[in-house]
Amino acid sequence: VLAVALLLALGTGVNAECEACPNCDYEQISPSQGNACLNYWTCSGDTISCYYPSVANPGTYTGCSYTMHVNSPIFRNCQNWALTAGPSNICFEYSGLNSKCQPSNNPYNLGIPACTASYGYVGEYNSALL
Repeated sequence: VLAVALLLALGTGVNAECEACPNCDYEQISPSQGNACLNYWTCSGDTISCYYPSVANPGTYTGCSYTMHVNSPIFRNCQNWALTAGPSNICFEYSGLNSKCQPSNNPYNLGIPACTASYGYVGEYNSALL
């Protein structure tokens, strides 16, 4: 019974930690509107990619990819998810950690460890193509 409860907890995100895409990037749409925010993400192996509407190139997305690096003193569990692809002036240097694997911007479950899915649509505020 305990094993089943543990599997259900990991599967649903209860008491699990997930690596999360930053909600928004550093590219400002306008001073009053704020920055471009997460539209969707992909996950494959130990790489998560987060996509935000591009302000500089309307009609396209800016991709920010993060890869897990083990034995890093920066984050708990000796893991560091650093930016490996994407413009460093727009993308955050590191992805984030979400202690409950919620909401939908959590591509990688650290408790399993594995991708939560290969793709996820988030549709944050300011996430539509410009």
